Amino acid sequence: MAGTERDTNEEMSKTKEKLGYGIEYFTGIRPSGDLTVANFLGAVRPLLDLQREHKTMVFVADIHALTDNEYDTVRHFTPEVVADYLALGLDPSKVDIFVQSELLGEVSTLTLLLMRHMTVSQAMRVPALKDKLKDHDHPERANLLLTCYPIMMAADILLQQASVIPVGEDQVSHMEVTRNLASSFNQTYGQTDTFVVPKTYAVKALRIKSLNGVGKMSKSQPEGAIFLTDEPSIAAKKIKRAVTGMAGEMNEIIASHIELAKGLNFDPERARVLDEIIAAHMSGTAVMGDFKKLMTDIVVEFLENFQKRRKEITQDPSYIPSVLAKGREVAKQNATKTLESVFVSLSSRKRQ
Repeated sequence: MAGTERDTNEEMSKTKEKLGYGIEYFTGIRPSGDLTVANFLGAVRPLLDLQREHKTMVFVADIHALTDNEYDTVRHFTPEVVADYLALGLDPSKVDIFVQSELLGEVSTLTLLLMRHMTVSQAMRVPALKDKLKDHDHPERANLLLTCYPIMMAADILLQQASVIPVGEDQVSHMEVTRNLASSFNQTYGQTDTFVVPKTYAVKALRIKSLNGVGKMSKSQPEGAIFLTDEPSIAAKKIKRAVTGMAGEMNEIIASHIELAKGLNFDPERARVLDEIIAAHMSGTAVMGDFKKLMTDIVVEFLENFQKRRKEITQDPSYIPSVLAKGREVAKQNATKTLESVFVSLSSRKRQ
């Protein structure tokens, strides 16, 4: 390799460290609907744990959300989901947050460059993609953006050079695509450090059952879900109608709702009472009415605190845009430097 090329690559490595790409964890959130308390436990709480000790970056995956949502829906929920996460405790002094479409040019460019490192048959064998296509009433009519999802996800990750990607169990196969694409590019162009090959951090799936016992708690079954936007009185009525079980019985529904109550509770005394109620229930005492009352108190307090905090955050119309602008600046710098490094690798191979 010529001296100038070696110097350029060494400079890229120094720049990568300087701008860091010190990102340890990187993850995305989809702006496609109102969040439930189950979303808090499964998606938000792990992020709150990470931000205490690790440099973390979060992006709002608005382009990804277009695979199965209308543009107006995505546009509406993009600032909404940011407000929700901030009100739930995401700290912008510790976490950089940006919107994916703000890096549309960089994401599109790297997606195209990565596409030649993956065949059509390889893409169609990605388990998560196969499952999405199976869920489609007419798989042959699925939009092409859906088939590009795994490669675009890889582009999002590799642009930021993150070390670890926390994903749900259903996204592990997508991470293998990312790792394979990064390794393939590095090996093909002889630049082993063009991309960081990220590690996968599989987050244990949290399956909170619907209050009516049918399926998981989700926006598709609003009568069985507790939304963060629910009036506390509405949430209380939903809990009152919740399905439980016979005294002495521990079924999936009861276990799920106990997990929900424990996850939303921050009061040691209530935690003690909850344990006593569970023990009494397992001994055959009819205490599900007491459980529902305690669960209601826990949920109502959680919703009231969240809604108060969210109101404070959204009173200043400049706050969320300023948070996103700060995150965008960091993400843009990272993405720009990554693409410079990519094109150096591409041109270096030509001259070898």
